[in-house]
Amino acid sequence: MTPAVAMIVLAVSATVLPVPLETPPFDATPPGDPGSGAPLVLTVCLPNGGTDHLNWFNSLPGSWPGATFHNGGVNDAIRGDVPPHGIPRVITTPGGGIFHLYQTVNSKSHRMAMYGLPPNRFGVVLEPRLLALHDNETLERTALFDFLAYGCPPEQEDGEQMDYTFQALKWAESDGGILYVSNAHRTYSASSEGSTGYLTAIDLTTLEILWRTHPLVSNGENFLLLEDMIVTGYGFTDEDDFVYLLDRATGEVLQRVPVPTAPEYFHILGSTLNVRCAGHDCVFRLDR
Repeated sequence: MTPAVAMIVLAVSATVLPVPLETPPFDATPPGDPGSGAPLVLTVCLPNGGTDHLNWFNSLPGSWPGATFHNGGVNDAIRGDVPPHGIPRVITTPGGGIFHLYQTVNSKSHRMAMYGLPPNRFGVVLEPRLLALHDNETLERTALFDFLAYGCPPEQEDGEQMDYTFQALKWAESDGGILYVSNAHRTYSASSEGSTGYLTAIDLTTLEILWRTHPLVSNGENFLLLEDMIVTGYGFTDEDDFVYLLDRATGEVLQRVPVPTAPEYFHILGSTLNVRCAGHDCVFRLDR
């Protein structure tokens, strides 16, 4: 964290003013196949029960680096009850905006919290777009960003399917003064003409976009920030499903590996990468 970031949150009692981020590029060109020879090797891929997330999470060593705080989805394995101290359940913004806690993420440089629309009648928080950064030690909020401009390409803002094609925050990581975020919508990519599933790197001092991937690269529930690579993935029902290995410095695709169903969660320990997919549990060896 830099002093410049620490000063960009303005608060008046319980109301805070988010920093709106500029509209990113919405390249609609899907990534090409970088070829073979990269270090990710699929070793095991077996069908799972579809909703038996708890079995997969219980098989992992350590704790998961995040928790959800609403009733969406079927994964109770990482659902939280009480947010960490210092992270509010509700944020209000000037003009009467009300945003509810969607999930928290424990990254290398910050504890982060995502906020979306007030819960619907099922208790589901949709369209998370605010991202709060908290100091890892004190949990003091040091920044609050509004990713509304990441929600859809400008030419699609008035489309009839905006309820389904808003590209919400999916996951975020921060390290070395850089914020990495993934955005995607919850329906077929054709609904946004292929412009979904991006991962973006942002300089936390200048808020400049350092790089942004091709679309259809990242719509999983998390991604992994490694020393010089990023592990992520994209898939949706009958679309093509891939696990991607990215260059952390540029966002370029180093490798893509097809998987039978959409990749949802990623966990790595040493050289073993576990990927929970919509209908399969896959294990990769990552030669680094």
